[in-house]
Amino acid sequence: MIKKPFKKNRSAIIADPELSNKKKEIAVSTINKNAVNNKEIEKDVDNKLNEGSDETIAGTSDNLSEEASGARNKIKQVLKRGISFFRIKLKNNFSTPLIFFVGLIIYLELVLHLHFYRGIDSKIIYPFLYAVPIGILFTFLTGIFKRIVNIILMWFLTVITCLIFAVQLIYYSVFKVFFSFQTIGMADDAISEFGGDITTAIRDNIIVFLLILLPLLVLAIFIHRFFHCEKRNIKKQAILLTGMLGAHLVALLALFLFGVGDYTPYDLYHKSKVPDLCGKQLGVVTLTRFDLTKLIFGEDELVLADTSAITWDMLEQEPTVVPTTVPKKISEPKKEVTPVPEQKEPGVTVILTPTPPPTPTPIDTSPNIMNIDFVALAKDEKDETIKTLHQYFSSVTPTNKNEYTGMFKGYNLIMITAEGFSPYAVHQEKTPTLYKLTKEGFIFNNFYTALWQTSTSDGEFVAMTGLIPVGTRSMYHSRNNLMPFALGHQFNRLGIESKAYHNHTYTYYQRNETHPNLGYIFKAKGNGLVLESDVWPGSDLEMINHTVDEYTDEEQFHVYYLTVSGHMNYTFVGNSMSSKNKDFVKDLPYSSDVRAYIACQVELDKALEELIRRLTEAGVADKTVIALSADHYPYGWEKDKLDEIAGHEVDPNFEVYRNHFILWTPGMEESIVVEKPASSLDILPTLSNLFGFEYDSRLLMGRDIFSEAEPLVILNNRSFITDKVMFNSQTGEVIQLTQEELPEDYIKNLNKIIKNKFTVSQMIIKKDYYRSVFPELSLSME
Repeated sequence: MIKKPFKKNRSAIIADPELSNKKKEIAVSTINKNAVNNKEIEKDVDNKLNEGSDETIAGTSDNLSEEASGARNKIKQVLKRGISFFRIKLKNNFSTPLIFFVGLIIYLELVLHLHFYRGIDSKIIYPFLYAVPIGILFTFLTGIFKRIVNIILMWFLTVITCLIFAVQLIYYSVFKVFFSFQTIGMADDAISEFGGDITTAIRDNIIVFLLILLPLLVLAIFIHRFFHCEKRNIKKQAILLTGMLGAHLVALLALFLFGVGDYTPYDLYHKSKVPDLCGKQLGVVTLTRFDLTKLIFGEDELVLADTSAITWDMLEQEPTVVPTTVPKKISEPKKEVTPVPEQKEPGVTVILTPTPPPTPTPIDTSPNIMNIDFVALAKDEKDETIKTLHQYFSSVTPTNKNEYTGMFKGYNLIMITAEGFSPYAVHQEKTPTLYKLTKEGFIFNNFYTALWQTSTSDGEFVAMTGLIPVGTRSMYHSRNNLMPFALGHQFNRLGIESKAYHNHTYTYYQRNETHPNLGYIFKAKGNGLVLESDVWPGSDLEMINHTVDEYTDEEQFHVYYLTVSGHMNYTFVGNSMSSKNKDFVKDLPYSSDVRAYIACQVELDKALEELIRRLTEAGVADKTVIALSADHYPYGWEKDKLDEIAGHEVDPNFEVYRNHFILWTPGMEESIVVEKPASSLDILPTLSNLFGFEYDSRLLMGRDIFSEAEPLVILNNRSFITDKVMFNSQTGEVIQLTQEELPEDYIKNLNKIIKNKFTVSQMIIKKDYYRSVFPELSLSME
């Protein structure tokens, strides 16, 4: 049967006997609808031609010549087709959702980047370039299903994208690091403890917060007018997929623009993946993609930089230019000199010949290592990652014993991680005990406390394990690992019962699991530590008062304290410790927030004063060492507060992390000044050496500060400090601290060493590596 051509005349359709009544109704309805649409289009065209027209167009048809009238009709037809085409394209093509999604991501990246970094540089092209393939992917996804599902999906993708950027805004504002999905397990704890801080962060960043949510309003207004959201045909979807792959390839090729060196966009994308640097150089979307990939698929395969040819001797060389200032070494204690007595007789003075001093005992400078055959372990190991770790540690140069080895052997140790402590908390009149402790004992003039991904928990982890926290929640992830070098276990092996206390909820950060794993009997609020007041933050003084008697009558003891009085926010309204000590700081010439910070640190000062008094009363002070370090600097402040309390503009790259490490005992007659750069990572190996413990220095990422090893301070973003340079990983800037010429490839070699330390530390945690090295300890500690 030959199909008849479609008839556009109503009368002809109605009269056609071969068409059913139903088909006639549909055909006539279609013609009527088209007629209405044509009239609307013609009306729009007429309006556009008549608005603001000149005299020729505004003239009546009676005055138009035949040629002008024909030209007008042609213009009408062109505009009719253009408007009709534009309307159809907006509703049916993929260009509109594509423009929306790509524009959405570029807009959000730009807003957050400008807010965080107060400007842009040439590397801003990378967040923009990587926005394109993600935007195309979102467009592809919103064309797979039927219209209603595609609309829902479009809303979902837009909301999720805005939400991710909003979370990063708030999280970064509070913690000064980027959010990671690996911290989701801490959501309840974070909300309970930092709920007020989150509210404050939203309030302080309300304009940026609303700008991030603005695309939701745009979508609500225009989704039905400009987005048809119909299911697309295979051809258009294939074009989108091809475009996505092409855009991604272009972005990958663009990584070569800044070279392939350390911490360039290329290195960050393919190798290092440092969160702080990735967020700045590659953008939040790429950082989120890396984070989710790691969460879903786990860590990348262990790949170490080749450092076999690098030794610390290669990082040293004789200066070719005499420096104007020479970095001071560890000052030796001044030795008392016995004056030579004079024997006097009438008219005669006889000077006695001094007695030769006794021959000093030779100092043991053997390596601080244990009897571990890494070569044999590697030979028998089947797990490739553990085998690589064995091979790595076999090539690490250990630190040696020195004149300070065993200096505190037989002493008691009280180790304290002080919440939010900083040099700005030390005031001769307001915090006299802190002032005293920072001026006596060992004085570390170049000590740094880095800010890691999980703030306090990571700050504890570094000081207590000598390892670098990688990713998030390293303490929690190692809660079932063998941790033989933790001081709790080292004292336990001497038959001394190690105890730990914390004046906050015992389950926070799962410390009820992590700290027993480090060898401690752990007490906090909710599992044995009862305090009079139930306030936030809790009182350090109360914690000391309730715990000192539990150990001072023991022959030897080791105690760990985690304080909380110094916790943010620093206000007299929301911080109970600031409010409690408000009168102590009312006369200080600072703003309210700065005085509130010092006020809450007054509580720590009172706690230390009481601790020392109680130790003295118990007769054990002279044989007790107090080691106090911060978990992090007071990051809850905006930088202007730090500048105010410091009295100058604080350098945000290095100076902000500078801190005190208090290492004090009243038994030291003279102070020992240490100018050597050091950090919290060095605390465990340094204390292990001072107390004469057997440990293997190769298996820790930090170093004994008193050893001859070259100093190396490592920050979270891979910036570092030695006695020669400060290297800024964000800018690549090298600040030389001396006038001596640097050894060849000095920075490059140190970057390799640091990258390996991060990778190795990560694998020690993930693989429970110490259990492979010390299986006999694993059995004895169960």
